[in-house]
Amino acid sequence: MATNYDNDSYWNRSASKAFNFDDDATDDTEFKTVAAGYELTTDFGGILNDDTISEASFDNSAAGGALNLSIKSLLSEEALKCILDEQSMDDRLIPKGLSAEEELKLLRRQIQNTLYTPSPLTTAQKLLSGVMVNFEVFKSLHDKQQLLEAVLNMGAAGDAIISVVLFLERTLNRPDFLQLLAARPKALQHYLAFLKQQNPTEAVKLFKDLGKAQDSLLLLYKEIYQSDTMKGRKEKLQQIMENYKASSPLYPQLLHANIKLLNLLDTERATFNNMIDIDSSPIEVLYACCSKYNNWKEQDMIKTISPYHFAADLQISPGQFEWCALNERTQAQAYADLPHIFEHIPTWHPMKQKQFHISFSLDLAILRLHELQAPTTIIYLFLSKVSNNNDKLTLARRVKCVKAEIDALVALKDIGQLTLLRDSLAERSEEQFYCDNALKTAQTKRWTTDNIKLKLNNNLS
Repeated sequence: MATNYDNDSYWNRSASKAFNFDDDATDDTEFKTVAAGYELTTDFGGILNDDTISEASFDNSAAGGALNLSIKSLLSEEALKCILDEQSMDDRLIPKGLSAEEELKLLRRQIQNTLYTPSPLTTAQKLLSGVMVNFEVFKSLHDKQQLLEAVLNMGAAGDAIISVVLFLERTLNRPDFLQLLAARPKALQHYLAFLKQQNPTEAVKLFKDLGKAQDSLLLLYKEIYQSDTMKGRKEKLQQIMENYKASSPLYPQLLHANIKLLNLLDTERATFNNMIDIDSSPIEVLYACCSKYNNWKEQDMIKTISPYHFAADLQISPGQFEWCALNERTQAQAYADLPHIFEHIPTWHPMKQKQFHISFSLDLAILRLHELQAPTTIIYLFLSKVSNNNDKLTLARRVKCVKAEIDALVALKDIGQLTLLRDSLAERSEEQFYCDNALKTAQTKRWTTDNIKLKLNNNLS
């Protein structure tokens, strides 16, 4: 029986043929070619929506049924898009519509950027000019240091410095990065300002790594007051106090004082008739305490709202306390309380008599009383405490306190100026009578002194 194998044309044909080695088959079967169509596109949506890519038809059943395999049956659209994106991350895209000459220039520039490493100075100049630069060409630690130095030396703006610092932070290990920043205060300053605005938590970490515990504490303390609830602020204060307990004994002390302040704000707000709120400062609370205190002759250290107790609890300095009390009592026109604010009992004095003592500039207190339109008698009381007569005369003229001016002229024995002052005063006024008495006293003392000197000279002769 003749077969196809005996036919010469069978062996000379170029069509793909194959043997079927199945013993039970009686006829030869040709392999069917597998056709796969690929459609090139730049749109991922076309790839995902067109099901012709990666498709194959197989006929391995006796009935010749087709089994179609689609890429969608193997991968989800999201997974496929991720794979395509990852493969195209490093592709250098060329914009459409470019001429052959422009495309050639672009390709040359891309090759040059890849193969040629520019100097740090050149990169810094491009950065200052607003040209996009590739920092990735700087590989070694030395090159990165030189890049930062070039940007700093050229007086670059903050954005340029931050872009370089962020590149260094991403590509250097932490110790090298911290050492590099610590040696360049300007770069550190810009980076800290950037972190405070964008990532305060990272700024706190950077302060700690640089050994600046106080700065990190202040930044955390600032974040506390971004909370609007009393409970939230107390919890954050407690947490910070635990974390900084070992750093310095001063920090827990200050934080504990702040917790006391929050407790007072929480419990005594109604007592102060809503004069204070959750954001009130210690000085504002002290001012409210002064307004509610009515026994300035005694320094009450027991009552919670006593200004003396509150100032001691929050470690408010004597100068701050006295200045706050002077302003509050003067504005409240409680002038009789002013002398008691500055009365102190010295522990070394045997009789324990109260003495006048002020912790800030007496000149400043006098000028403030005059600004708040305090009575002349109160201003005169404070002027009488000025020991230097020239300073007293200058201040008295400035605040227009005639009696203090007369006292200063008498002490300076300036009879001429005292006489001129007497003539400028209103007739039969209280100041004129006071000046007349001062002139008489001064002239009497002068005559007595001159008479004593004359007698002494006669006795010696």
